[in-house]
Amino acid sequence: MRSMTYQFDLISHLVQRDFRLHYTGSKLGVLWSVVLPLVQLLVFVFLFSRVVPLDIDDYPAFVFSALLPWTWFSNCVSSAGGVFTGNRDMLRRPHFAPATLIVVNTLSNLLTYLVSLPILLGVLAWHGRTLSLALLVFPILLLIQSILLIGLGLIVATLNVFYRDIQHITRVTLSLLFYLIPVFYRPQQIGTNYSEILMMNPIAVLIQSYRDIFFFQRTPEWDALLFTAIASLVMGSLGYLIYYRQQPYVIDAL
Repeated sequence: MRSMTYQFDLISHLVQRDFRLHYTGSKLGVLWSVVLPLVQLLVFVFLFSRVVPLDIDDYPAFVFSALLPWTWFSNCVSSAGGVFTGNRDMLRRPHFAPATLIVVNTLSNLLTYLVSLPILLGVLAWHGRTLSLALLVFPILLLIQSILLIGLGLIVATLNVFYRDIQHITRVTLSLLFYLIPVFYRPQQIGTNYSEILMMNPIAVLIQSYRDIFFFQRTPEWDALLFTAIASLVMGSLGYLIYYRQQPYVIDAL
């Protein structure tokens, strides 16, 4: 029990520290966590409402409900490559588990997501879309995505210690993946065959599920969500297995 309390306090302290360090020295401070998603939203609204219209009703609310969880996913995975290599001194401390830093990275970026939620609620209210009981599924989505992110983070962080190209490959992959996931468009706007393949992607299902509860005020498709939960558990287990087997060599490589 004492060990669990220590781990909880340690993670809580590191999450707060990591969140503050993101904005240390800037004039706007934590407001940047709100400004950056809003700038992205304005770009998408201008581009796909004026330049290349997609004819989607209430487009700002539509895209923002998916953009925030995608940003959480993207930031976690892209930054995971430098989590171990950028904290050498901490990893060399006795009895410190390197995997703790991946949990901290996931929760710190989750905190940024949660800080931006009031803006999303304001955009939804502006378009006359109120919340429903489907919001009760929100914590489940957060849990599933957290497990997925921790698994992916462990894989990227561990492999990047030995192969420094991993972090660059990861960022390129995320750039391509963004256009393959229906963040700024409807799944129905692509071919039927491709859309079925798309919904076998766990992050694509999660993005659509967030949009369901916030934008459409309905519960997600449970079959797809169950598949995503299983896939996230598999990814989490795989990530921990790779990390566990390589952990003795990580410290030496650093």
